[in-house]
Amino acid sequence: MKTDINNTINKILAFARDDLMLDALDDTYALNRIATLVGAKAPVLDVDADHENKTFAELLDELGCDDAVKTAVADVVLPPSHILSYYFNDKLGRKPKKAFDFLFDVCAQGGAAGGKPSYDCGAFVRYECEKTIGVSRSVLLNVLDDVKYTPINSGNRIARIDGDDIMSDDILRRESAFAENYGGVIAKRISSDGYYCCEATALDKAPVKEQLSSGAVKVSLLDYPVPALAFNGIAKNSVRAQAAEVLKAAAEQNIDCVAACSARDGLTVYIVFATEVVGEYLSADNALAACGVFCTTDFSPLVSVLEKGTALSTDLFAFKTIYNAVGGVKHGDKAQDALSDGLTNIFKGYLSAAASATADQVKAFVQKQ
Repeated sequence: MKTDINNTINKILAFARDDLMLDALDDTYALNRIATLVGAKAPVLDVDADHENKTFAELLDELGCDDAVKTAVADVVLPPSHILSYYFNDKLGRKPKKAFDFLFDVCAQGGAAGGKPSYDCGAFVRYECEKTIGVSRSVLLNVLDDVKYTPINSGNRIARIDGDDIMSDDILRRESAFAENYGGVIAKRISSDGYYCCEATALDKAPVKEQLSSGAVKVSLLDYPVPALAFNGIAKNSVRAQAAEVLKAAAEQNIDCVAACSARDGLTVYIVFATEVVGEYLSADNALAACGVFCTTDFSPLVSVLEKGTALSTDLFAFKTIYNAVGGVKHGDKAQDALSDGLTNIFKGYLSAAASATADQVKAFVQKQ
């Protein structure tokens, strides 16, 4: 049956009013803009239209347009960044959690950020790659100064923060300001621009392998697939200063690393000695990968196979490595757990291969201070 394009446009507007903050006063403008984009003539506004509990992506698919047009339509009905920023910061002053809930919900609903949940894989965290609409939305977040905060995926609250800091002291000041004011973990690969943040990483759960310093600043070598240091103590300035010295020592030897910060149990600075983490099933690498947070391909087709215990079909051959690790039996409702266990070992291998220094080199950096 041929789609009634006018009806679909009105369903999109209904969705936007309910979930994307579209003001009813902007209905006519949005209607005409979308009609122009999709080639619909003489559109008629129906304020009583219902989106029938369909997702935004499903409604865009109803238009029968290519991805470029879908992106343009989404750009029309998603609230502009300055409007999002206004409401976000208004809520932030009263209850920060609700502000971030609001922001990620709008971006996920409107396809500007992935909406799939994150999964625990041992101490690691993964969030499945989900095709998003080609638009993004940012808000201004004050982290020492106003910076752009761009949601990427609502699972584990993955976001990017603009920031081209290159000095170790500046990087750690900005990271600690974010962690203390907004919670979660923020990370930056020292050799690249921008920060990434999330709610939780594997570093939070990594046990201490060896205590390297127990003075005013405690420095620990973590039990982690690559050498990783944790700095904490009551005197925050001293914690940052000692971590900065290690970052500078690593830079002098051209050793790549990631600096991360958490304020979950008092201020903790992490330095992870890893280059870019790459491997099968990873869809992207950023500073969070070294911290045990991995963006992966979508495993939902494989989960169905593991639930039923069926053979791997030809079209799912790309999953052969992980299927061989956990397949061969009927996992039923434990399929997701079996997949996570298999991915834990794979992630450990990815990280180990990304090590940029040895444990002895890392300990030497601390001993020189």
